[in-house]
Amino acid sequence: MKKIFLAFMLCGLVNFAHAQQIGIVRNAQHRITANLDPIKQKWEQMLLEQKIPAILVNFEIRSGMDDSTGKTYYMLLASNRDHSVKVARALELKNGYLSFYKGQEEPWGIATCTGCSNACNPAVFEGKWVCNGDCPSADRPCTKSVTTETKN
Repeated sequence: MKKIFLAFMLCGLVNFAHAQQIGIVRNAQHRITANLDPIKQKWEQMLLEQKIPAILVNFEIRSGMDDSTGKTYYMLLASNRDHSVKVARALELKNGYLSFYKGQEEPWGIATCTGCSNACNPAVFEGKWVCNGDCPSADRPCTKSVTTETKN
């Protein structure tokens, strides 16, 4: 019995080690548990490569519902100070822990929505990233880009 329990625990640790845990869900509340400094640096570098100079200061875990499929999704969402730049990556919920998806599960990649502060938010529709809402000013349109993330 001890050997079976030990094997089960070892298998769980191996699977857990391959996924970067970002947070937890307890009593319908989301909480970030990871050190986000490496993610912040990586995402800010990605933004610079897209010619979007932004410093990400707000990080949170959000959940939503894909209105097309009815499925609940989770994401790590970051934004700059005025919320005109928002970056999101989907999270997978397993046993109360939220981790980045590995492989090609939908939605995959890192979504960037830029434009205005009160709209233009990353969301999932039909299993794909979209930017919800239009900017009220025509001179700053809501734009979306998705960067493929192959390794974490």
